[in-house]
Amino acid sequence: HAEVGCIGVDAANRYLVTGSHDKTVRVWDLRTGTLLRTLRLPIGPGDEGRVYAVAISPDGRTVAVGGWTGWDFDGSASIYLFDRVTGRITDRQPGLPNAILRLAFAPDGQVLVATLGENGIRVYRTSDYTLIGEDRAYGGASYGAAFDRNGRLVTTSEDGFVRLYDFRFQLLAKQRAPGGSEPLGVAF
Repeated sequence: HAEVGCIGVDAANRYLVTGSHDKTVRVWDLRTGTLLRTLRLPIGPGDEGRVYAVAISPDGRTVAVGGWTGWDFDGSASIYLFDRVTGRITDRQPGLPNAILRLAFAPDGQVLVATLGENGIRVYRTSDYTLIGEDRAYGGASYGAAFDRNGRLVTTSEDGFVRLYDFRFQLLAKQRAPGGSEPLGVAF
């Protein structure tokens, strides 16, 4: 086994997903600690298939995976969506201009955000994974994203700023992070 670089938990705390440096995603039963399934996305030599971000939908049905995923195949990064029960890939969202560093579902499961290694954020409606929002005005990689219960989104970036968006993904505030110049994690 390799180092785990990212985790996600469903809203009911039933399932844990882990993304590992060995280019796999594992789904665990949180109550028993049992490994339920290993998810495998397309990989290649070198960095292709490295998992930097995982998220599980609040209902526990969908696992979103990103990282250096698809870049060597078509020159852009992709979000892979898996059915947690079957382990099958159900969708792929290509065309992202940089590695995906963080994925987060909104509490109602209707939105998925991807933060990127520069090039900002992309926001998708989960009913059909249509792009519904984006902010490309980031001056560094973005490693942090979290939603509050009202659908507001907060992100961090190595450009030194913490950004707050409303539920329509319009920028409400952009402020320098207190206590440091490169904020990483964030939570409500």
